[in-house]
Amino acid sequence: MNRPAKTLACLILASLGQARAAPPDAGPGRFAFDRIVLDADFPGAYQVEVADVDGDGKPDVVALGGDVCAWYQNPSWTKRIITSGKTAPGVISSATADLDGDGKAEVAVAYEFEMNQPKRGKLLLAKQGASLDASWTLLPIEDLGSIHRLRWGDLDADGKLDLIVAPIFGPDAVPPGFDDPARLVAYVAVDVHEASRWKKRPLTSRRVAHAIEYQPTFADVAHPTVLAADNQGVTLIGPLATDAEPDAVDLAPGAAGEAPKRGASEIHRGRLRDGRLFLATLEPWHGSEVVVWPQKAAGGREFGPRVVLDDTLADGHALWVADLDGDGQDEVFAGHRGKDHRVSLYDYDESTSSWRRTVVDRDVAPQDLRGGDLDGDGRPDVVAAGGSARNVVWYRLRPR
Repeated sequence: MNRPAKTLACLILASLGQARAAPPDAGPGRFAFDRIVLDADFPGAYQVEVADVDGDGKPDVVALGGDVCAWYQNPSWTKRIITSGKTAPGVISSATADLDGDGKAEVAVAYEFEMNQPKRGKLLLAKQGASLDASWTLLPIEDLGSIHRLRWGDLDADGKLDLIVAPIFGPDAVPPGFDDPARLVAYVAVDVHEASRWKKRPLTSRRVAHAIEYQPTFADVAHPTVLAADNQGVTLIGPLATDAEPDAVDLAPGAAGEAPKRGASEIHRGRLRDGRLFLATLEPWHGSEVVVWPQKAAGGREFGPRVVLDDTLADGHALWVADLDGDGQDEVFAGHRGKDHRVSLYDYDESTSSWRRTVVDRDVAPQDLRGGDLDGDGRPDVVAAGGSARNVVWYRLRPR
């Protein structure tokens, strides 16, 4: 590393250790967005995905909430229903991918979720009909109590996607502590026609497992892993390339506190300009803080110190990471659905050696944030599921 780059890396590391919560309004910053409403009337919008549903090479948007899972076709943003209250009430998560290579995506849907009835929960696979407007065929997979998050990933490196499932609680969890840990599993040998061929593989147990993220590689682990945000903080589960029970390694403890208001609630991996990773989290469960945990050394699995970017969220529930300006430094998007709800952007400012906040939107009560290049301009976009604001909103970065 040359001297200027080494000096910059040292400054970033030092400032990360000294950063404090952002002020209530840090100004417009370097980023401005066009706000495009894809759906102005989606009651309880809870989760959003960016994925190519119809196989035309353009990323579409999948959103769910209440009793509806729907997709919006790029670029007209025509809304089409995948599941409804009659077929899959109480939807809570989806995972979209083309599993059989026919050019049309399938959608795994978790439904019948009920916070205080952890034995309830079901999983299905939705398959497209003969035309875009035809009804989807629904393949029931299994009852799985407290089912809460779904993600596709190739766990065994066989070139085929497996489904990672995180229930939030164990079947005997009761409030207020929800003490029974969640049993995370993966479904391998996924078959789009026959549910009996799916093979369930146990992964690990974690307490209040609120979010997961699939990683093809992570730090010094060259095999697929899963990051989990839970009451124990951020957990690295893996490697997952064999049938052996994977290790569960604590990467960051998250926020201190009494269960279940402790640990971490959301997790995404980010990257600093000097090449090190960071863990972006919301803390604690449904908490108030946006946090970054920088990697202590490139390639290692030690993270810290804990850096609070913002401590003013009310019921934080949405997080995303993306390099908006292509400078090698990821920005962090975060949102909360409670009082004074908003989506905010946090970027690292080298001139002040600190993270600064830009409020992106106050007319949304975000329950989820996801990204992708929706307009094909080569720059990341972000989509929010708007919760009590009943909307699905696309934020398109304006060129400088």
